[in-house]
Amino acid sequence: MGGFSLGCGLGWSAPSVEILKDKYSYNEFSTNVIAAVFPLGAALGMPVIPFLIDKIGRKWTMMALVPAFLLGWIFIAAGVSELTLLIIGRLITGACGGMFCVVAPMYSAEISEKQIRGTLGVFFQLLLVVGILYAYCCGYSRNVIVTSALCGAAPIIFACIMIFMPESPLYYLSKDNEEAARKSMRFFRGPDHSVDAEISAFKEQVEKSRRHTVTISIFKKKPVMRTMGVAFGLMFAQQFSGINAIIFYCETIFRQTGVDMDPLLQMVIVAIVQVVACVASAALIDQLGRKLLMLISCGVMCCCLVALGFFFILKSNNAQAADDLFWLPLFSACLYMLAFCLGAGPIPWAYMGEIFPTKLKGIASSSAAFFNWTLAFIVTVSFSSVVNAIGIAAAFFFFAVICGLSVAFVVFFMVETKGKTFAEILREFGTYDIDEQ
Repeated sequence: MGGFSLGCGLGWSAPSVEILKDKYSYNEFSTNVIAAVFPLGAALGMPVIPFLIDKIGRKWTMMALVPAFLLGWIFIAAGVSELTLLIIGRLITGACGGMFCVVAPMYSAEISEKQIRGTLGVFFQLLLVVGILYAYCCGYSRNVIVTSALCGAAPIIFACIMIFMPESPLYYLSKDNEEAARKSMRFFRGPDHSVDAEISAFKEQVEKSRRHTVTISIFKKKPVMRTMGVAFGLMFAQQFSGINAIIFYCETIFRQTGVDMDPLLQMVIVAIVQVVACVASAALIDQLGRKLLMLISCGVMCCCLVALGFFFILKSNNAQAADDLFWLPLFSACLYMLAFCLGAGPIPWAYMGEIFPTKLKGIASSSAAFFNWTLAFIVTVSFSSVVNAIGIAAAFFFFAVICGLSVAFVVFFMVETKGKTFAEILREFGTYDIDEQ
């Protein structure tokens, strides 16, 4: 439900931007700012994450975000005709949603058995796209206040569910509370399941992490730099695939195609495809692995973006031929979203929860997430200006090139983590005994 809450914030923009223009006379610059401050807020929220998850734990970090999340939605609903209040509300909801991106996958990875860790990691992205679909459907109210109020219910539902969940067993062990860790593990495994082996592995991991002194120098060591490089590379591939440009401006893009179909309906269709793709990803990630799904995802996205680019070129030069291909934008966007949600969407977040040593996890994960959301802000705030300067076709071709380069990055640098314990993954990256190197 943390992912669902984030999805509501991401999906809110697409239907609301057009309503703000039509009913409240917002100009294009203002709506660009309203859309773009959400990822900016997410980036600004990252610095506090390492402190919170180590001091109060994964569960209570997420619980502490609920009041702020609600306050953000109240600002948005109450200030729909006031740009300043809208911006403040979007910044707050963005900050809370961005923090969920770090803490929720981390919590999920730490409570999961290794055989299904990938599947459960994808559930964050699955609920995120369900949240986007929900926000799109709320857009049928054609009322920004109603849409905001409906989206604001998500954090409340999250709090009502999460209050009954235990803290991560790995966090309890880091605080020398083995009894609580065992109780937590039994909650997730069942009372008749032996948890000794997993507790022992976690204790070994915690003991190793305590020998890590978190200083700037440790991040300069080659194994850590390599791990950080892979995490940052996957985040770059995710954001410069053009996903936020398409999500935030989905309705606007479909309006420009001239296709005779309700743009909001097209958005809902695309969101449904996202949900289906995430279900497929959850089913396949622990069978096919993270690396293969990323390769398929980036390759298909590249082809879809090329198709969209050619459609807009054709629309400018031969409108009749473009009309004959009226189905191409929706088909390409749906296939693009399917491919994104199969790999490039969920895997970087799930992967980030697996690859960092316990002691470095908070700082490393939050810095990668900060990088991700900063890129999301840059893409979102500049997309309209770039389109005006070079044309929408050229913008899609640029994103297609990035997707093509991402395929090569995944082939040469990404390490497969399917079916491996945390210790095995750290040994693969060379960070298991980092202080001894």
